[in-house]
Amino acid sequence: MLKLRDYQEKALEDLMSYWDDKKGISPCVVLPTGSGKSLLSSSFCERVCRETPDVRIMVVVHSRELVQQNHDELKANWPDAFTSIYSAGLKSKNPNGQIIFAGIQSIYNKVFECPKIDIVIIDEAHCIPRAADTRYGRFIQDLKLSNPHVAIWGMTATPFRLDSGLLTEGEHALFDGIAHCTDIKTLIDQGYLVPIVSKGGVMKINLDGVHLRAGDYASNELARAADDPELIRRAVEEFVEYGKDRKAWLIYCAGVAHAEHVAIEVRNHGIECRVLTGDTPLEERDKIISDFRNGKLRCISNVGVLLTGFNAPITDMIVLLFSTTSTGKYVQVVGRGARTYPDKNDCLLMDYGNNVQTHGVLDEIDPIKRKNVFCVEKAPPPMRECPTCRSIFHARIMICPSCGFEFELPDVVANHGCEAYSGAVLASQQQPFFVEIDHIYCGRHHKPGKITSLKVEFVGPMDKAFPLWLCLDHEGYAKEKALAIVKQFGGKAETVDQAWYEWPHWKKVQQIRVVPAGKFFNITGIEFKPGQTMQQDLGDEG
Repeated sequence: MLKLRDYQEKALEDLMSYWDDKKGISPCVVLPTGSGKSLLSSSFCERVCRETPDVRIMVVVHSRELVQQNHDELKANWPDAFTSIYSAGLKSKNPNGQIIFAGIQSIYNKVFECPKIDIVIIDEAHCIPRAADTRYGRFIQDLKLSNPHVAIWGMTATPFRLDSGLLTEGEHALFDGIAHCTDIKTLIDQGYLVPIVSKGGVMKINLDGVHLRAGDYASNELARAADDPELIRRAVEEFVEYGKDRKAWLIYCAGVAHAEHVAIEVRNHGIECRVLTGDTPLEERDKIISDFRNGKLRCISNVGVLLTGFNAPITDMIVLLFSTTSTGKYVQVVGRGARTYPDKNDCLLMDYGNNVQTHGVLDEIDPIKRKNVFCVEKAPPPMRECPTCRSIFHARIMICPSCGFEFELPDVVANHGCEAYSGAVLASQQQPFFVEIDHIYCGRHHKPGKITSLKVEFVGPMDKAFPLWLCLDHEGYAKEKALAIVKQFGGKAETVDQAWYEWPHWKKVQQIRVVPAGKFFNITGIEFKPGQTMQQDLGDEG
């Protein structure tokens, strides 16, 4: 039996529980890119086939590479498995295996030529279009006609589409719920994936005049904007320098001509770079990818090819020379560099397309909370530029993540002009900063049906408020934490009422230390003014 990691074992347990508890028949399993979804489906197939010898399973994907990859994964771990491949691209159309690995392009209208299928696994499930009159739509309809009790489950790192939201919501939704979700932060913390880091900052794509079409940037307009000779020259010069000690570079471009021009510029620096597009002949494409995976080719410039399902753990630098409003596409592309590899400590991300600023740090994107609107607003989030190293990051960051330059609080948002991104890509890379406190307000905080707490609100420059809740009337850890903070303030209160009368005599706060946490901030430190109390800051809430 295949040996799984803890989170993979939990994913299978949750999948089985989803069916056992009758939550639905078509769940989705969400795992980050590089987490071993092929191994997970292989283990599922082996366990089910051993327990139910007459079961028939079909694993369906959208590309011949994934068909081969999933088949090879299973056979490597379970050589005796009775498998077959149904893929025109792999020159095999055999529907007779107990476990059939199929490409949707080949199998979508051939369901009734296959023996009855009991379970279907759809890898990279986010590739399924919403409409029912598509290949996947017809395939699923025929499957249910052939076997009304067929169970379907999908795997993906991003269970949402740009145009229509979560795969589990809306009309024609194929999946009826999320059975399991493991986030990328967990796997990075456990060492199963490597961190993504960011450097650089010479230029970025000028998106002025690039319109939205079907929710994303119009491809022809984006290609023209990205194919700026000066941008290409300066960006290549920069990432060649930053990547000089890195083994394998993936460059994502906005158009075919753009990819060619980028490759030429890379070659001008003495580095071999091959181009992959949708028009690259299959034999040539296979050779390029094989050489890249084996370390014989250092750099690939591609457009629309090395996305979902591409597996090359050696990748340790990713260059984004395109822009997208699709959070799913952003997560899928950057995830190509997260897999572990010998002597690989991290993956360098060079973003010249405003993508990190648009979608946020990678490990704070919650895949199962994405809603139906994924298009970014025209106004980007407020950013500031470091005057010493030209890094770009959110205006709320007061200490440059790259060089440590500290901003004064009155320094408001700087115009980021044409500079590329060079800030945090993971939440753990976000830097704390200090806020000088002008005023403090305090009051009882109560909601119907909830236990009352004490709300302390620190107000800094431009009336920016940072709230802190003291749960003195709660039990357990919440109360222990609140008592520790009261003691830090120099108080002795043990209840909200006691604190309400006592707080004007607490120590006066000079500044607080905060760390960005999504849309909010965590207060991680407090500094006091010696010999002063909060008495003078009594506000209207008092």
